Amino acid sequence: MSPRHWLIGAALLLSAIVTGLLFTFMERYTEQRDNGWGAEARRNPYLAAEQFLQVSGVRTRNAGNVAELASLNDNDTLLLDGSTHIYNRQRADQLLDWVEGGGHLVLVAKPEERDWLLERMEVSLEPGRELFDFHNPLRQFLGDDAEAFAGKSASEILREHNRRNRSGGGDTEPGEPEEEAPRDPPADPADLVTLVDAQGREYRLYFDPVYLLEHPGLEDLQSEPTSWARIWRDDTGVPFMQFERGRGLVTLVADGGIWHSSRIGHFDHAYFLTQLSSGGEFIFVTRPRFDSLLVLAGRYAGEFFFAGALALMAWLLWRSRRLGPVVAVQQQARRSLTEHLEASGHYYWRADRGRQLAQRIRTRLLRRLGGEQCDQYVKRRIISRLHQLTHLTESNIAAALWGEAPQGEEAFTRQMRTLQQIEAAL
Repeated sequence: MSPRHWLIGAALLLSAIVTGLLFTFMERYTEQRDNGWGAEARRNPYLAAEQFLQVSGVRTRNAGNVAELASLNDNDTLLLDGSTHIYNRQRADQLLDWVEGGGHLVLVAKPEERDWLLERMEVSLEPGRELFDFHNPLRQFLGDDAEAFAGKSASEILREHNRRNRSGGGDTEPGEPEEEAPRDPPADPADLVTLVDAQGREYRLYFDPVYLLEHPGLEDLQSEPTSWARIWRDDTGVPFMQFERGRGLVTLVADGGIWHSSRIGHFDHAYFLTQLSSGGEFIFVTRPRFDSLLVLAGRYAGEFFFAGALALMAWLLWRSRRLGPVVAVQQQARRSLTEHLEASGHYYWRADRGRQLAQRIRTRLLRRLGGEQCDQYVKRRIISRLHQLTHLTESNIAAALWGEAPQGEEAFTRQMRTLQQIEAAL
C-alpha cells in the first residue's frame, strides 16, 4: 500500500475514535424555552378556556357569529363576548326564546353604544373602580410596591426595576434557586368573590371592577335576578348575576377577562367556567368572523355560473326571436336624378328661392353687359347685340334682363332658360 493510503486510513480511524469519545462523554439534557403564545392564541384570547373544557370532557366549538343560533340544541351553552352580534331587538328576542327552551347564555357585558340584550333584561353597565393590578401589565415586576408606581409611565417603571436589580435589591442569595411564582396574583380578600357549588364547596373569583352590572332588583330584592355576587358591600353594582328564563339560564358577567388565556389559571376561574356548562356543547362566539372574498366565490361559484348560463340563454332567445319563415329583405330602388332635381326644385320654390336665383343671374349679366343703370339707347344697343348672338327675340331678351320677376313656375323656367342662353353666348 502506498503512504497515501496509510494516511487516509489513519485519518478515518482518528475520526471514528473522536466521534466515539464525543458520544460517550457528551452530557445530554433537555431545556424548555418559552417562545410566547402562538398565532392562534394571539387571535383567540379564549383558546386556553376551550382547551380546558375539552380536557374536562366538554365538547366545544368556536362559531363566527350568532347566525348559527338555528343549529343550537336546548342543552347547549353559548358564550357571547359582547353584544356586537345582537344588532336589533328581533335578534335579541330570538336568542332569549332559545334560552327559554332550555339553553344557557353566558354574556360578557361590554360598554357598547346600545346593548339590546341588556335592555331586554333591564340591566345597565356602569363604571366601577379601576385597580392598578389589572390595568398595568408590569405588575409582575413590581411586587408589593405596585401602588407606589401608579401614574408613572412604563419606561419609568422599568428603569426603576432595573436599578433595583443592579443594586442587589433582590432577596435571593447568589446560587440559590429562585422560588416559583405563585399561581394566583396577590389580591385583597375584599376584592374576591366567593361562590358555592352544588356540593357546598366554595370557590373564589377575581373580577376586574372597572365596570359593574346594575339592576333594579338588587335594591328591592325582586324575583330577578335569581342570584348575584358583590365585591364590596358598599358597591351598588355587581360583577356577576344570573336570570332564569323558562327552562334556561342567562349569566351576565362584567369581566370576561377571567376566562382569557392570561387569567383563566388564576384562583378558580376555570372551575367557574365548568360550572356554567349545561351538559351539552359549549359554543364560543368571541369575535366576528367573516369569510373572505375567495371563500365566498368558491362557495357560490355554482350558482353564479348557473345564473350566467340562464342569462346567456335568455339573451340568445331574445336576439333570435321570429314568427314564421325568414323573409328576405327587399332592396329599396334608388330615386332617379330627375326625381331628385324635381323634389329639390319644389322645395326651393316653396321657400321663394327662385326669385332670388333669377335676380342674382340677371344682376351678374347686366354687370358684364354694362346695362345696370343705362338709358333706352344703351338698352336698345344691348338687345340688338344679344339678338345677333343668341337668335332670341328682342322681347324675350328685354323681359329676361329688365322685366318683372316671374310669378309662376313656367314663367320662371322660360326666364331662366333665356338667361342661361345669354350667358352661354357671352
